[in-house]
Amino acid sequence: MSDTPSILRLRFETVGSIMAIVVGVAALWVSWDQGRVMRQEMRASVWPALQVQGFVDTAGGDLAIGLSVENAGIGPALIERITLYDGDDLVVDLEDLRARVDEAADLSFDTVTGRVMGAGTRFRPFIFRFDDPEALLGTDGPVTPVMASALIGSWRAEICYCSSLGDCWTADISTNPPADVDQCDAEPASAL
Repeated sequence: MSDTPSILRLRFETVGSIMAIVVGVAALWVSWDQGRVMRQEMRASVWPALQVQGFVDTAGGDLAIGLSVENAGIGPALIERITLYDGDDLVVDLEDLRARVDEAADLSFDTVTGRVMGAGTRFRPFIFRFDDPEALLGTDGPVTPVMASALIGSWRAEICYCSSLGDCWTADISTNPPADVDQCDAEPASAL
């Protein structure tokens, strides 16, 4: 009978040790899961979401066409590169773009690469203004936005940008949401 209490004590200590291990593993899992959730919340709290679109403005009888970029997200975006195509042809710089649109057009532009865009901001990387849009489009009447949109209908633009945490996305002229990318690679980019 003297062995019975020591066997019970050994079993109780074994059960207690196993329970301590289970509680420790559970606490470790909860801690890991909370860290994962916190990282996701942090990422979401600084998510920039750039929207890219071409625009046509026919106000006042003049014609203006160009590209517009807006940060509709909640965090700043660092623009790493922009790639602009006219059809399937890469537009290499502003002079190439000017030659494709109209040499006589009045061009104003803003540098895109390296720009930090705050949440809720918008800018227009380039704008072409035409004094005589009727002659440009070969019409006798007033130029409508539908007529003028033919000038930018073949444009495709893609912007690669990153958040302050180093997460990166690409956005283009479409209604698709920005796509996650590992990093902004150095593919041929327009010098805009």
